[in-house]
Amino acid sequence: MIPVLIAGGGPVGLALAAELGWHGIECLLVEQGDGVVTTPKMNEVNTRSMEFCRRWGIADGVLDTPFPADWPKDVVFVTTLDGDELGRVVRPPRSVRASAHSPETTQTCSQHWFDPILRDFAAGFPSVTLRNFCRLENFIQSADGVTARITDTRSGATETITARYLVGCDGAASLVRGGLGVELDGVDLGRAINMFFRAPDLLAQCNKLPGTFFILADRGGVWGNLRVIEPHTGLWRLMVNETGTDTRLDTIDRAAHLRRAVGHDAAVEWVDLNIWRRRGVVATSYAAGRVFLAGDAVHQVSPTGALGMNTGLGDAVDLGWKLAATLQGWGGAGLLASYDAERRPVGQRAVRGATSFHHLQTAFGEGFDGIHGTGEAALAARAAVGEMLVAQLGAEFRTTGLQLGYRYAASLICAADGTAEPADDPETYVPNARPGGRAPHAWLADGRSILDLFGRHFTMLRLGPDAPAATGLDRAAAACGMPWQSVAVPDEAIAALYGRRLVLVRPDGHVAWRGDAVPEHAAGLIDQVRGAG
Repeated sequence: MIPVLIAGGGPVGLALAAELGWHGIECLLVEQGDGVVTTPKMNEVNTRSMEFCRRWGIADGVLDTPFPADWPKDVVFVTTLDGDELGRVVRPPRSVRASAHSPETTQTCSQHWFDPILRDFAAGFPSVTLRNFCRLENFIQSADGVTARITDTRSGATETITARYLVGCDGAASLVRGGLGVELDGVDLGRAINMFFRAPDLLAQCNKLPGTFFILADRGGVWGNLRVIEPHTGLWRLMVNETGTDTRLDTIDRAAHLRRAVGHDAAVEWVDLNIWRRRGVVATSYAAGRVFLAGDAVHQVSPTGALGMNTGLGDAVDLGWKLAATLQGWGGAGLLASYDAERRPVGQRAVRGATSFHHLQTAFGEGFDGIHGTGEAALAARAAVGEMLVAQLGAEFRTTGLQLGYRYAASLICAADGTAEPADDPETYVPNARPGGRAPHAWLADGRSILDLFGRHFTMLRLGPDAPAATGLDRAAAACGMPWQSVAVPDEAIAALYGRRLVLVRPDGHVAWRGDAVPEHAAGLIDQVRGAG
C-alpha cells in the first residue's frame, strides 16, 4: 500500500510530492499528460512561495532562469505598445532578491521553467515516484485506505493501486472532487482569450522602456494586457480580458487584436491560442475521509493578483507536513482535519482579492476618449487617467499583505494568546507573531533569515538575552516523537518583534504558540499543536 497517491502533475501536485519527499514520505504522483508546459498559465512566484522554495533549498534555481536578471518587473499602463505611456508601477528586477519583510521577493519564473524545477526536486527523493501518461479513472475509499484504478494512456493498460491517502491536485475539472461530490461556491467571471506569439524586437520597434506587464487602455477602457514572458526570445502573451460566449478559436481575429494592442500591424510568429473561463470559486470542502483536494481543484482564482498557483503551493505545504506527521506516527487524529479549517479560508480570501481586482479592471470600461490626441487637453487627460490607473488598478501589483498576511486564526492546532487580530490589508503587511500567522522575517547575526530555522521540525525560539528554558515543552515533544529543535536567539530586537520570549513555530513557518513562560500543562499544549488535543 502506497502511503500517498497524488492525482495531477501540475505545480501544486509536484510541490506536494516534493514536500512529502522532503519529509521522507513515500508517494506516487500520476499525471495523464507528458508533464511538458509549452505556454505557461502562471508567470510569477510570489514572495511567500519563494519562501517555500527557500525552505526546500531550490530558491536559487528559481532565480537562475533565462529571464534577464536586470529586466524590470514594471507594470506599465499604455494606450498601445507604440502609443502613450499613461503610468508605471515600478517593480525591481529579479536581481533584487530580498524585500522589506522577507529574504525573498516575487520573482518572474513562468510555469514552463518552474514546473521542471519542482519536478527535478521531487524526483530527487528516493521515496517519490512520478508517472506521466497515467490517468486516474476512479477511486473508492474505506476506513483503512483508498483503492484507485489508473490507466496508462499510451498502452491502455489498467491497474489498481491502494493508498492510505489520495490527494486530488487535478485541476479545475477535478475528477477527485467530482468523485467526492464536493461543490464549488462562487461566481463565473466570463471568458478570456490568450494569444501567444514571438516578436523579438517588438519593444525596440515601439520605442518603449522595458517592463514586464503592459496594461492596455483606449477609448473602450481597459481591455487587455501584453506580457513579456521571454525577453531573450521575444515570447509574448496577449490577453483579451473578455470575450463572448459564442467566440470560437476559428473566429478569433488575432491580427486585429494584435493591431489594437500594439498600435500597428506587426509581423509575429503565432505560437498558441486558447479561450479560458475566468472564475472566482472555492470548494465547499477540502477533504472527505482519506481523500484531500488542493490547488485549482478547490479554488479557481482570477489571475488578477497572481494568487492562483501561489495559493496552491500553500495548500501543498500545509497538507504535506500534516500527512508526513500522521504517517510518521506523531501527528494526532485531529491534525489532518485542520487542513480544511486552515486552508479553505485562505482560498476564500484569495478569491475575494483576485475577484475585486478583476472588478476594478472592468469598471474602466469607457470614458477614455480624451486620452488620445496631441493637445494640452489630451496630455492632461492622459496624466489624470494614468494617475488613477496606477492608484487603483496598480493595487493588483501591490499585494504584500495578501501574500504574507494570511493566518490560521481559528485553527484548533494554534493556541490563541488572547491578543486582538490585526487588520488584514491586502497591500500592507505588518509583521506580527500572533499564533496562526506566518512567523516574521528578521536577519540573524550570522546573516541568515530567522525563516531559515524553520522546516522539518517544530522550532522553539527562545528570544532575547534572558529567555527562559523550555524544558517542559522539550520533554513533552520528545515523549511523543515530535521532530523538535530549540534555538536561542539572544537578539532583543527580534524578541520585541515576536512579542514574547518563547515562540513555537510549526514546520510550515506558522506560529503555533507563544508565551513568556512554559505553560503549566506543557504536554497538553504539545498535544494541541500536533492535533492530539
